[in-house]
Amino acid sequence: MTTKAENIENWIRNRKSTFVNGLKKGSKIDDSIVEKLLENASWAPSHGLVQAWNFKVFTGDAVKRFFSVQQKIYKEITPADKYMDFKYEAYSEKHERVSHIIAVIAQRDKYKRFPKQEDVASVACAVENMYLSLQAYDIAGYLSTGGICYSQQMRDFLELGTEDEPIGFFILGEADESVQRPPRMRIPVAEKTEWIRE
Repeated sequence: MTTKAENIENWIRNRKSTFVNGLKKGSKIDDSIVEKLLENASWAPSHGLVQAWNFKVFTGDAVKRFFSVQQKIYKEITPADKYMDFKYEAYSEKHERVSHIIAVIAQRDKYKRFPKQEDVASVACAVENMYLSLQAYDIAGYLSTGGICYSQQMRDFLELGTEDEPIGFFILGEADESVQRPPRMRIPVAEKTEWIRE
């Protein structure tokens, strides 16, 4: 029988990102599962119960439209020396494997009661809650970030307020079990820790 400590260690250490090429073609997740994922996200810690997280969920035909917007933005913002045709073309196919996309936003508290980074930290905790929930619902996914996510074009598409911060896009689908990723490694925590006793 596993202990509570062993249970939590297993959930945390087995958390993983499954990228688009690791999702099944034709992935379909019931909306009710995504709703549960978001409910779990909403139980993240939040200073003063600001609950800065805000989600925009793309599903059905909106998934294809979302990737077509990403494709357009990629072309607009990528310098010529870094632009790659295969990356541009890949946006046309991603929707075939993706069931839902959750745009995760740190929505600034209108009263600005706490520093902005506390809103962002809280929403990052909500993202971890989603990550930890994937295995329980037998689904897969990952948080996509980067230049497109933070671009003004994407901010406009998502209709964000001037002080809202896009955190990333949680891409969801069903895992393709034939695609295996190597085990993840971590730097020993002792190398990242300083104990101060006096």
